[in-house]
Amino acid sequence: MISLLTSVYSLTLARTRQVESSHTASCAQAAKALWKWSSRSPTLSCHYVVMDEAVIEFETEARRYCSLVEGNGFSNSWDFAQACLIAVLRLLDRALRLPEIEPETTDILTGSSHEKWQAVRQDIGRKLARDYYWEIFEPFEEEEPKPVLGSLSDDLADIWRDLKSWLAEFDRGKVTSTSDAVWHWRFKFETHWGHHAAGAVVALNALCFGALADGSRPQAKSA
Repeated sequence: MISLLTSVYSLTLARTRQVESSHTASCAQAAKALWKWSSRSPTLSCHYVVMDEAVIEFETEARRYCSLVEGNGFSNSWDFAQACLIAVLRLLDRALRLPEIEPETTDILTGSSHEKWQAVRQDIGRKLARDYYWEIFEPFEEEEPKPVLGSLSDDLADIWRDLKSWLAEFDRGKVTSTSDAVWHWRFKFETHWGHHAAGAVVALNALCFGALADGSRPQAKSA
């Protein structure tokens, strides 16, 4: 199944590059601002126009999510799983609020290397009590769909890669247009990481609270 997920990801990435290359540089008319990297703080600072609140909130959640999956300060596997569930739900909420705008350039972002992604995925897998789960890949198939094998570490690492790429570009001072970042985040949400997030939410909820939940959940304190 991992090979199937990899193939789907490769096809999605190819489609992403095709769409990106077809766009001409344009000026976004809504929720647009020019950002510059501030050496005094690891955040994005406004350069021209007041940034759209939805963009700021998404950028904040994206950074929080990346720090979460990269970190190791968790008391046990259940603690990590619940933190991921909360983070993914917050990301989904913020992503749905991102404005739909056109990019200003046709630059193609290569993203993190496969080696780096693989290292993040393996680290996530070590922090989870269980990784693989069953899901329906396309719920609206005309014929009865068959369940396929999903992977939480694959889901969470793919979300990380789609978010991290533009955050890293900002931090290196290579991106000056909010429009490019917002378009990238929104497009990848609709075509790739949103599916991974939806699957992860179901699996993480079962891992935390289902009949076969992670047994390392802390005991409730008595009143």
